[in-house]
Amino acid sequence: MNPVSFEGSYCLQIPLGERWRIGRRLVELGIPAVCAGEGHLQVQVDTPLALLQVRSVIRQYTARRRELLDSLETCWQLNPGGQDEQVG
Repeated sequence: MNPVSFEGSYCLQIPLGERWRIGRRLVELGIPAVCAGEGHLQVQVDTPLALLQVRSVIRQYTARRRELLDSLETCWQLNPGGQDEQVG
């Protein structure tokens, strides 16, 4: 894929081994993303939700297992009832 110019786009330095998987996942989520040959992942972020999704996908592929586990533990502590609580 060749770099293209998106309005409101950002170039991210992502490890080569993860760049293609991250780009593919972002496209699956409807976020325009292309991988440039020089090691950049160019992503178009139009909304706060898209920004949150980009951050989440990058973290999913680049964070260490311990970081992800710590984050999950924090979420569980914030919601001690888990799925037992009803929404609405």
